[in-house]
Amino acid sequence: MVTVITIIAQYVSIILLAIYGWSCFSIFRCKEKHARDKKLTQQIILIFSIHFLWYLILFMKLESMKILLLYGGEILVAVLYMVLYHRYYKHSSRLITNNMCFLLLIGYTMLTRINFNLAVKQFLISTVSLVIVSFIPLLMLKNRNLRNYYFVYGILGIITLLTVFIPGEGIIHGLGKYGARNWLAIDLHFVNFSLQPSEFVKILFVFFVASILAKSTEFRQILIATAFAVGHIGVLVLEKDLGGALIFFIIYVSMLYIATRRPLYFFSCMGGACILGAIAFLLFRQKLFQHVMVRINNWIDPWSDIDDSGYQIAQSLFAIGSGGWFGSGLNEGMPQSIPVRESDFIFSVFAEEMGTLAALILILICFSVFIGFIDVSMKCKHSFYKNMAFGFAVCYIFPVLLNIGGATKFIPSTGVTLPLVSYGLSSVTSTLIIFQIIQGINIISSKEAEKVEREKEKILQRDESPKIPLTGKTEKRKKQNSQ
Repeated sequence: MVTVITIIAQYVSIILLAIYGWSCFSIFRCKEKHARDKKLTQQIILIFSIHFLWYLILFMKLESMKILLLYGGEILVAVLYMVLYHRYYKHSSRLITNNMCFLLLIGYTMLTRINFNLAVKQFLISTVSLVIVSFIPLLMLKNRNLRNYYFVYGILGIITLLTVFIPGEGIIHGLGKYGARNWLAIDLHFVNFSLQPSEFVKILFVFFVASILAKSTEFRQILIATAFAVGHIGVLVLEKDLGGALIFFIIYVSMLYIATRRPLYFFSCMGGACILGAIAFLLFRQKLFQHVMVRINNWIDPWSDIDDSGYQIAQSLFAIGSGGWFGSGLNEGMPQSIPVRESDFIFSVFAEEMGTLAALILILICFSVFIGFIDVSMKCKHSFYKNMAFGFAVCYIFPVLLNIGGATKFIPSTGVTLPLVSYGLSSVTSTLIIFQIIQGINIISSKEAEKVEREKEKILQRDESPKIPLTGKTEKRKKQNSQ
């Protein structure tokens, strides 16, 4: 009986997931507010239905009360957040909130399947982060001069990236993982944790590029922006974090092209990056990029060393292939065979147990988030907010492409997480900050558009108001004044 119920729940959840994926795109065609609100409400019902079915499967297979407690906590936080957030921020985007909450719930589900303790940690980190970052739109509304601090953003970003080189074993010191020194360890008396400064610096970097290009797009200003961008990327290369360096480069080139609309700048940056990258690779290949060469060789032919360095990508491909279209079912796969499955390769675990169809829908949901960010950017009148929203759209979608591309052997693995789905304090917190900044931009642009509409209505009412006929005395006085 348990097997029958879990199989039915699995297929129903895939159907509902497909309906949700379709609604993420069809909602952009809704011009009437009533129809749009109706679809958004339907999305919420779909989110909680899918989440319920997944945890029902996990509970029936694992028979643990801890799973029910975690499920109750996730539902409580999600409902409170959706209700309270949109009650206070009435001009916020419900679509962005729905997608954000759904991606978080997908991550909780997969982490519960992989490692329950990690799922609890991720839930606690996300909940605390949600409470704190919810004040970001309010701060943005209170301070409209954020575009004036571009040098502060640039200098602070480079300094923060350099913190990973702090030596020793003190309270704060740099830490190396997987061949790159891009972690900062914080050892306090009551808690120890590590984070990636680059995850937060990329937010400052988007602020810097958006603000400096909003001031001017003259050649001198672009040279200053490029110098700071090279500084950020250079530090990341020294950290051996080529995945992070690539993200920063793509963000800068994309924002530069959108701000200037000049293909010459775009192709100059691309050409210069290729030349500098080739020179650096030839000169420092043995010192800086040895672990990168291993990843490239594994990408080209993982089967030649399947028992050692090629094991990770080979197991990822086995997992994706073995799941088929509809998946092996929650708790029926073999995620334990994939190294770093909770972060870098969580997409492979999802594809194996949920199926290729569900994995494709997950990709579409991520792209709908990207389109939602672009939609916010297009609505902005001010160049600073427009550039910033576009920068964060690229900042979100490019790690998605790197993570899924690495898991599917489309590109070499870069060690980049899947935003909001993978486990990680730095990743989930920085992504939640990005979502709240986008909400802040949307609120500001929506209020400005509403203000413009009210002014137009006042002008129309003034023009359409009936003119009071002049009386005899008024006409006589008017003639005297004219004479």
